[in-house]
Amino acid sequence: MSKHFNITLFIVVALGQLFAQTGPDSKLVKENVKTKIDSLEYLNLINDTTKTSFLLTEDKKTFSSSEKKPVIKKNKFQPTNVELNINTIPENVEVYLDGKLIGKTPISGEKILSGNHTFDIQKNGFAPISYDLNVNASKSVNLDFFLNPVYNIKFKTNEPGLIFELNDNHRWTEDMIKMQLEAGGHRLRVYRLGEIIDEQIIVADQPLTFQYYLKKGMVIKP
Repeated sequence: MSKHFNITLFIVVALGQLFAQTGPDSKLVKENVKTKIDSLEYLNLINDTTKTSFLLTEDKKTFSSSEKKPVIKKNKFQPTNVELNINTIPENVEVYLDGKLIGKTPISGEKILSGNHTFDIQKNGFAPISYDLNVNASKSVNLDFFLNPVYNIKFKTNEPGLIFELNDNHRWTEDMIKMQLEAGGHRLRVYRLGEIIDEQIIVADQPLTFQYYLKKGMVIKP
């Protein structure tokens, strides 16, 4: 006879004796039976709850692992120092880098970060220069600038009803005006009654006075 069968038989006999002693209607039997049934249900409930909790925990771990996104590292641009050398004609010209004065020319051995920059070159009596440059991560940057001088110019005329236009953008009707012109050639147009009656290139190479006549054209006076 097997071990399990012996244990089962022993339980049945013990229950029979207890039932015989107390009777089928005994309160003790009912309570013992109910207690055992409740205990079994409680154990089953604990087992079911433990299994459910374990499954939820495993599911949560699996969900979290599947939803985890890989971290992507972005390569950031790292600017490097570049040697800057600037020469100008004439010398002793102020140089502004991105709006900040860095000195007067000649400039040698100045450090600049690679990337986009704006240079402003200024000197009294000369036309300013604005220059944009993308500085590469190289050993050095060498810049040379030639500044055109600016001259005081006068325009005069005694002819009525004329309109003057300089370089396609500046117009006037006054008999006499003063302006500053960069050295070099400039296009002058003369209008009367809405039509162009004269067109020529005037050259500013020193302080001058331009006197305009309909018959003579432009007369230059130092």
